[in-house]
Amino acid sequence: MSLSRNAQRSFLVALVGSLAYQPTLTSAQIQPGRIYEGGEIISEPSVGLSLTIPVGWRGALLQDGSMFMLEPTQGTGLMVVVAQEFNEATARAEMSNDVDLGDGVILRPAGTIEEISPGHLSRPMTVQGLPTQMVGTIDVRLTSSGLGVAFIVLSPTADGPTHVDDMRQFALSLGVTEPTAAPAASGGDEWLPYMRGRYIARYYTATGYTERTELWLCSDGSFLFSDEGGGFGGGASGAFQGSGGGRWSATGAGARGTLILDWSNGQRSEWALEFNVQRDELYVNGSRWLRGANERCR
Repeated sequence: MSLSRNAQRSFLVALVGSLAYQPTLTSAQIQPGRIYEGGEIISEPSVGLSLTIPVGWRGALLQDGSMFMLEPTQGTGLMVVVAQEFNEATARAEMSNDVDLGDGVILRPAGTIEEISPGHLSRPMTVQGLPTQMVGTIDVRLTSSGLGVAFIVLSPTADGPTHVDDMRQFALSLGVTEPTAAPAASGGDEWLPYMRGRYIARYYTATGYTERTELWLCSDGSFLFSDEGGGFGGGASGAFQGSGGGRWSATGAGARGTLILDWSNGQRSEWALEFNVQRDELYVNGSRWLRGANERCR
């Protein structure tokens, strides 16, 4: 099991930049970069999973959608949540390996794997490579769908028991429902109903530069588009911003389809769609796009 410290830094940057946001929803489909506070329910219908953020913590999904990360509102610590295909054998195998967080920070298994309840495994970890002493714990919850959710918590030694309790509360809040059908799961012309009402976005970040492209596909057949980029903090050379709209439609069945955008200026765009069932990922013109809650139109 391997995680990136660079991803952790991305989360902290997003968190600092979003402290003014005050959530008003009590339940939402996870949106990358948005801050969720304790008590909020987050969900991903496409995989049929939901979780309740523990009180005293706040978190966000990384822009690349790879993991959900949290930190306490008071004190220090870190929680990481990753969903992937797991059965009990593969979960035990992963929990018996080192977890490489990058930059020389390693979590090593300590003690034995404990079965908290059927389908819920836990193991303490030692933390090496940090300037201050930290302790770690990994919990894995298995689901009947073949997905597992790994919860990792790092905390100062004095806060270890409290943070483990918070992490376990988070793990026990895991809800499992029937996943929303993906286009590749059935025959017929499925891309049109699958894309209807969706919000999708693509993010690109490099040193000192970021781009964000957003598309809202309204149920009435209209769409809204936003595209912007530039240096962090604004005012960078090469910065751009654009928006537009028009009418949309989608064709195709199975894993591949086409998104058709008829712009209000009379131009037409045809974007290739692809859905990776195994990874639950949507690709547009060969690039991965993220799905979130559509807050601009139904």
